[in-house]
Amino acid sequence: MKKSSSEKQFSNKSYAFMIVGTAIMIVAAVVTGIIFSTITRTMQSVEQETATDYDKHYAFIAEDSESDFWQEVFAAANEQAKEYNAYLEDIGTELGRDYSEEELLRIAVNSKLDGIVYSGGSNDRVRKLIDRASDAGIGVVILQNDVETSRRQCYVGLNYYELGQMYALQVEKIVAEGQMQQTKVDILVDGDMSEGASNLIVMAMEDHIRESLGEDMIPEIVVTRIDAEDIFSAEEKIRNIFLEKENLPNIMLCANSVYTRCAYQAVVDYNLVGQIQIVGYFANDTILDAVDKQVIFSTISVDTQEMGKSCIQALFEYNNMGYTNSYLPVGIEVVDQAKAHQMIFEKENKVTEQ
Repeated sequence: MKKSSSEKQFSNKSYAFMIVGTAIMIVAAVVTGIIFSTITRTMQSVEQETATDYDKHYAFIAEDSESDFWQEVFAAANEQAKEYNAYLEDIGTELGRDYSEEELLRIAVNSKLDGIVYSGGSNDRVRKLIDRASDAGIGVVILQNDVETSRRQCYVGLNYYELGQMYALQVEKIVAEGQMQQTKVDILVDGDMSEGASNLIVMAMEDHIRESLGEDMIPEIVVTRIDAEDIFSAEEKIRNIFLEKENLPNIMLCANSVYTRCAYQAVVDYNLVGQIQIVGYFANDTILDAVDKQVIFSTISVDTQEMGKSCIQALFEYNNMGYTNSYLPVGIEVVDQAKAHQMIFEKENKVTEQ
C-alpha cells in the first residue's frame, strides 16, 4: 500500500526534526564538556595557587581591630609573618558574630595555636588564659596595655616615661609663661592601662616640668580612665567630661586613637576649639588634618610598622629558641602642625604619582 503524499511529508519532517535534535544534543554535550573541562582546570589552578603549607599558625586579637591603628599594626605583622612562612589570622573578623577580646583569647588558647598576639582587657580571667597558653607552650605577645602579672612571653609597647616627657614638652608649648600653676591637664587613658603605667606618665611629666620650670610650676594633672566596651560608650563618657563646664581641663592628653577622635569631635560640637587644647595619639588622615587646622594642637605618632613586625619576631624567636625578650619598645614621635602639613603634602603627592 502506497503512502499518501501527506504521510510522506510528515515522515520527512519527523526525520528532519530527529536529525536537528540529535545535532543540538551533540553540540550541547560538546559545549558542556568544554565548559566542565575549563572549570576543572581553573579550579585546579586556583587550588594550586592558594593552597599553602604554613609552618606556624598565629592569632591576632585586638580591641577595635578594624580601626586604622590596628589595621596598620596587623598589616605590618602579617607581612612579617609571611616572611617566616607563618599564617596570621585576625580571628575577630573571621567568626560569625562579635566576640569580646577575652572570648577570642579563649578560642585561640583552646585551638592550640603556635602563638597569640593580644591587646585587650587585663582582668584576672585574661591573666589565667595567658598563663594557660604559656603552660601549653603557646607564645603570647601583649601589645600596648601589658598584662603585667601574667606569664606572657613579651610585651611590645610604648615607654610610658618617654611618653610622659613628650606630653610635658607639649604642655610647655601650649601654656603661656606664668600660667602653668593655673593649668589643669586631663590624661585620658584606657581603663585597661595599669596603675603603674599611668603613674609613670604623670611622674615623667612632673619630673620634666620640675627640671625645666621649677617645683612650684607643676600644673594640676589628673588621669581619667575611660572604661568603655565600644566606641559609642567611649564617646559618651568623653562627652560627659565636656558637660561639666565648671571643671573643664585646659589641656586634654589622649593616650588612645579612639579617644583622640572623640575628644576632637567634642571640642568642635561644643564650640570649644582653642579653649581646650588636645594632644592626640596616632596619625591617621583625620587626626593629621585636625592638627594641620590646629583643632588638635599636636599628636603622638606611634610606629605601627615596628609594633607589628616586633610582635611576630618575638613569637618566631620563642617558637624556635624557647625564649625571647620580655619587652620590646616601640618608637614614638611628636607630630606638630608643620610636620602634619608635610605628611599630608607627601601623601597627596604619592597619590597623584600613582
